[in-house]
Amino acid sequence: MLKDPGAAYYVYECSGEPGRVTGVVAICPTSVLADGKGDGSADVAAAARAIAELKVQPRPVSLAYEASPVMDIILGAAKEGASLYAVTDPAGITHRAWEVKREDAVGAIRAMLDQAPEPALTDDPAYAAALTGASQLLADEARAAGTYTGKEPFNFTVAVLFPAAQVSGAAPQVPTGLLTHQVARF
Repeated sequence: MLKDPGAAYYVYECSGEPGRVTGVVAICPTSVLADGKGDGSADVAAAARAIAELKVQPRPVSLAYEASPVMDIILGAAKEGASLYAVTDPAGITHRAWEVKREDAVGAIRAMLDQAPEPALTDDPAYAAALTGASQLLADEARAAGTYTGKEPFNFTVAVLFPAAQVSGAAPQVPTGLLTHQVARF
């Protein structure tokens, strides 16, 4: 299992047509994805079962947060160093990621995200419902086994939080496998 030895965030940037978008990769509770309505479709239920069986999140989920000038400065400073990778996909979109592990920078990002209103889902609602459903299935299994604590990895998801002003409408989907330092889930 791949695990960061300490607290860390990752800055993710995708650039190309129509522009540049910078986000923060973080772990968030699956409850952030639940809109209270749920999705009872057979496709979503099947996807939830598949995710629960595999015990792996197919890709990060995209969320939008209200940015601030301070957060822009923090993320800009993180991008001053060498990126972990820079990959250009066949569509001409370049994807880059930087690790943020300095304690003061991690604390500053956490403080800014804590002050922001709850992030909004910008991803496919069916995907978010499947992740939430998988979390619920695994929680039910743990409860039945008498081992549920609420702190299990399946209660959390890897998300990329983009500033709402940068994504107007739909956030870019982070390609599967590009976040090579993603914390192993489940």
